[in-house]
Amino acid sequence: MVVALCIAPLHAQEQSALQPDQATETAAQHPGSDLHGGHDTGDLTPTEEMMSILEHKVENTPYIHEFPFPKLYLPKDWEVNIAGFTLDLSPSRHVVYMWLAMLLTIVLTWLAARQNTKAVVPRGFGNMIESVVVFVRDEVALPFLGRNTTRYLPLLLTFFFFITVMNLVGLIPFGAAATGNINITAGLALITFVFMVLGGMRSNGVVGFWRGLIPHGIPFLIGILMFIIELLGLLIKPFALAIRLFANMLSGALVIGAFYALIFGMDTIFVAPMSIAFLLFMSLLKIFISFLQAYIFTMLSSFFIGMSLHQEH
Repeated sequence: MVVALCIAPLHAQEQSALQPDQATETAAQHPGSDLHGGHDTGDLTPTEEMMSILEHKVENTPYIHEFPFPKLYLPKDWEVNIAGFTLDLSPSRHVVYMWLAMLLTIVLTWLAARQNTKAVVPRGFGNMIESVVVFVRDEVALPFLGRNTTRYLPLLLTFFFFITVMNLVGLIPFGAAATGNINITAGLALITFVFMVLGGMRSNGVVGFWRGLIPHGIPFLIGILMFIIELLGLLIKPFALAIRLFANMLSGALVIGAFYALIFGMDTIFVAPMSIAFLLFMSLLKIFISFLQAYIFTMLSSFFIGMSLHQEH
């Protein structure tokens, strides 16, 4: 399931990121303006310098670069032709960190499962993960899915753990939150939409699901209008999921990046203590937000799927 979540957004990665040749040209036009490269920004004004650092914290690039390490260019031209369409599977910065989050999610959950199978009573890390599983089952899935909880619980658990790890990876040194990329969150929301439609048709029948979008006992013309409105609502739900997660994680990265950029943009020792204090506070707050946004995405996915399964309510 985690692998499926990771493959979904690969085809939609941003194409506007700087290529190596473009980066060289930019560096030639603005000597010393290498993004975060020692913060030697040459002739840039403090505002331009702060914007340069800030953009580096959130942009998606075909390379990974963190001072003082050199740029690590990622493979490119991974193109696949399918029925006349070219699918670009070249990895980008956010895709690499998403893969890292996928690997960490698999390893951590495997360790917890291995520990719990060996122990009669779960302890430590395994007990913590089991408590989260029980919470998601009883408080997130069961109220909305009812008797279908067991069927959709693996999906919801994957959402919660995978999104949480992706969010937290953005807080580690040299890390980046893949959920700050709209393509990643759109891929996750698309999976929810597929389960909404397929689950609804499985539970109510193909015709019954689409007919259930229209309230019973209303005139034909009004029924057509209601069907269009309900269809738009069905499409807006995953759109709202993607935008909510993306906007919250991007805004958090921008706020943290802004305090970080002030230190180098203002070039004064009097700003640094205040910036570091706020930087630490916002980093601690973002740890809480990382768990909160994973919970909200998982809870709303459960709610939307439950609405499709139980149209009578």
